[in-house]
Amino acid sequence: MKCPHCKNNIGFFSKALNGFGKERKCPHCGKKVTMKINWKMLTIILPLAFLFHFFILKPVLIVAGFSGSGVAGFSGALAAILSFRLYSDEPE
Repeated sequence: MKCPHCKNNIGFFSKALNGFGKERKCPHCGKKVTMKINWKMLTIILPLAFLFHFFILKPVLIVAGFSGSGVAGFSGALAAILSFRLYSDEPE
C-alpha cells in the first residue's frame, strides 16, 4: 500500500495501520490516513479470486488429499484484502 501523501510503501500488516487506536498515521510523513475498500477494485478482483479458487486452488487440494471445502473463505478474504487502499484523512 502507498501513502496518499508521501507515496512511500506501508505494509498491510504494519503496526502503523493495525494499531488499537482509531487514528492511523503514515510512519514516514506522520499524516493521517484511513484504510477503505476500493469497491471498483473489489468488483474486478472477486471474480478472479473465485476462478482461482475453483480452477486452481480447490483441484490442487483435492489431488493432495484434502476435501477442499473450507478454502472458499480464504479466496474471498484474499480478494477483500487485495482491494484495500489508503486514503487521506487530513482536513482539506
